[in-house]
Amino acid sequence: MTRSIHKMIDEQIKRWEMQKKQGVSPVDTCNVITISRQRGSRGHEVAEALAKALGFDLFDYEIVEGMIKETKDSSDRSKTLVETDRAKTLLDTLDEKKMSIVDDLIAALVHKHHLWPDEYSKILLRVLNTIGSHGNAVILGRGGNFVLKDTNALRVRIVASDDMRCKVVQKDKGLSADDAKKLMVSIDANRRAFIRRYFNADTQDPANYDLVLNTDKISVEKAVSIIQAALA
Repeated sequence: MTRSIHKMIDEQIKRWEMQKKQGVSPVDTCNVITISRQRGSRGHEVAEALAKALGFDLFDYEIVEGMIKETKDSSDRSKTLVETDRAKTLLDTLDEKKMSIVDDLIAALVHKHHLWPDEYSKILLRVLNTIGSHGNAVILGRGGNFVLKDTNALRVRIVASDDMRCKVVQKDKGLSADDAKKLMVSIDANRRAFIRRYFNADTQDPANYDLVLNTDKISVEKAVSIIQAALA
């Protein structure tokens, strides 16, 4: 994990610790948005722009995986005291009442979807529920929509046509059309496999989302406006 990710996680934990000390609780209205996306649909751009517009924190793949790694490190005696303390602090940012709610949500999710969680998925569920409990968050990927299904989170799916997605990947990665399509297909397949493995669900089932947006004709700015309207 890069030093910049360590720094971002440390800053996030400090904000949560300050909220805990001040007794700040998330409001009852929806203040968590999960975003699932197809590769090349500009979902990451939508997530970044949405977080900026709302003044929320963005939790993307690198940050969530970083939190999972550091939480896992808390049980590894070979890690330094600083690494262990950081992981412990992450889990301690919730008070006892919120932690109890998180435990109940995880138990219900595992039972409802007949999951048999391994070490990684147990930590993933706890990290995403911790983020959701603090609120003011945009969570990109990692099955956030499944983990927070029974909360007041707004679950968004960003899609686009194969042609458009291929062009976006070509431009972003500097690839030929054939190579861009292969990369797009591979990444989407890996994401579907991840969700099937850990949540026994299908990423392409629209029932798993509250809002599905096609960015073929909807700009990033328009998508952000639509999501903001759905939050009102």
